[in-house]
Amino acid sequence: MTTKWWQNSVVYQIYPRSFNDSNQDGVGDIPGIIEKLDYLADLGIDVIWLSPVYASPMKDNGYDISDYENIAEVFGTMEDMDQLIAEGKKRGISIIMDLVINHSSDQHPWFQESRKSKDHPKRDYYIWKDPREDGGPPNNLRAVFGGSCWEYDEHTGQYYFHSFAKEQPDLNWENPEVREHLYSMVRWWLDKGIGGFRIDAITFIKKQPFYEDFTPDGPDGLQEVAPNQPGVGEFLQELKRETFDHYDIFTVAEAPGVAPEEIPDFVGEDGHFDMLIRFDHVDIDMGPHGRWFPTKDWELQDFKAAITNAQKATESDGWMANYLENHDQPRAISRFIPKEDQSEFTGKMLATTYFLLKGTPYIYQGQEIGMRNTDFESIEELDDISSIDQYEAALRHGHSKEDAFRWISHRSRDNARTPMHWDATYASGFSEAAPWLKVSSDYAEINVAEAKSRPDSLYQFYKDLIYLRQHSAYSSVLISGDYKEQFADHPQVLAYTRTLENERIIIISNFTNEEAALTLDTPLGNWIFGNVDSTCVNGNDVKLRPYETVVVAWPK
Repeated sequence: MTTKWWQNSVVYQIYPRSFNDSNQDGVGDIPGIIEKLDYLADLGIDVIWLSPVYASPMKDNGYDISDYENIAEVFGTMEDMDQLIAEGKKRGISIIMDLVINHSSDQHPWFQESRKSKDHPKRDYYIWKDPREDGGPPNNLRAVFGGSCWEYDEHTGQYYFHSFAKEQPDLNWENPEVREHLYSMVRWWLDKGIGGFRIDAITFIKKQPFYEDFTPDGPDGLQEVAPNQPGVGEFLQELKRETFDHYDIFTVAEAPGVAPEEIPDFVGEDGHFDMLIRFDHVDIDMGPHGRWFPTKDWELQDFKAAITNAQKATESDGWMANYLENHDQPRAISRFIPKEDQSEFTGKMLATTYFLLKGTPYIYQGQEIGMRNTDFESIEELDDISSIDQYEAALRHGHSKEDAFRWISHRSRDNARTPMHWDATYASGFSEAAPWLKVSSDYAEINVAEAKSRPDSLYQFYKDLIYLRQHSAYSSVLISGDYKEQFADHPQVLAYTRTLENERIIIISNFTNEEAALTLDTPLGNWIFGNVDSTCVNGNDVKLRPYETVVVAWPK
């Protein structure tokens, strides 16, 4: 079976502010990434997904872009970016950029021009509407980061629309001139030789009706703005046709609001993108209406169902981005494992479970050494705009400051944004200056230098997992094989098979701190991989120790 280069790849996401600081100003930068390329090549990854490094006032850490064809000074220069692309290629590593085209910064020249007057030629680059008769906003939609989606501009007496922060006005995709400007920019980056794009919040580009109120979903009388509106596919197909189709790249879309039955429209040969980022499995602890509070209890069955639904949606066509962590999620070990059981051992179980699913595996910086949530002590220590909004919303819902902070600090995106742990020196070796965000207190025990010193570390385990998927005798079945859930009703284990022609492999993970037993209808074959030795397999029977994971051949 012929596979495309990106289906064989392993992607490593870098959050530039927190990866490596080369000029010792407390903020990570592009030269700092270049310094660590050999580390990443040794790990075995093929692609770096780079969170935004474009020029930006940094109201949302770079997801508010003021110049799409320039680099933020804090991260370096365009020459640095060109060098990163070139040095990556020397090591067989492609760079994919974060593409943020639902909105820009309010400091972008387009918006600065747009707000000058109602009849300005660029007025229609953004979405402006008159107030209601009472002077209020056009409707009661709530932005993702809280508050109304509408911000009043006194200079022209109209409101502009923003799905996220008020400093991130939405671009008007109904305007063909806007779309062509964006397509030209996309082609400009692709001509530089990048390997593709991770596309941010792309299902928000088609808007809901503007002069219509919606049923409130909270005490503020607002309803959360909804992505994936009818007609979004026409924009996405045009984007693909005008840009991506002309290059040997891949695209992975963050596509909120896409139901499982809609996935084939978004990925596959005729889909809008090559891969999709799903949220079901990482949102299982989320409260109603996208709230982080109060934390929702979840069971293994919920996690298993989310994984299987996504895998089934792409079983005949399409491809998934498989992940447990990224810049918008807390650390996986802290999220999926009870505190008393969090360890490298349980990290290895989680790694095996998601890494061998059908699709391309993604590793988030620090995940390979088992970084965990940070011990934030107060809301003042948090930087993330979304975390602060969720905290304030929890207070508005009547929760105490103590409960609100406990929920939000556990779920905060800042847990993944703290500096990378390189060694046990000051600031975890990230910088010689005070870092822009608190360093986790466990950096002396959990860091790259320590992990590389031990052959049994989680870091080495990820290297072995990458080798197993990329270069072993089982690579074909682990990359191209079909997925099928096994033991769906078992309360302790998550199990699935990967099958290609006459070859079948079963992956079984015990998600509990008690022994788990199961019996298969035919005998198992050779033990292939796991976080302990092979004694758990005996013919048809498998007895897994607490948090054990195993990969075994299962003859058909």
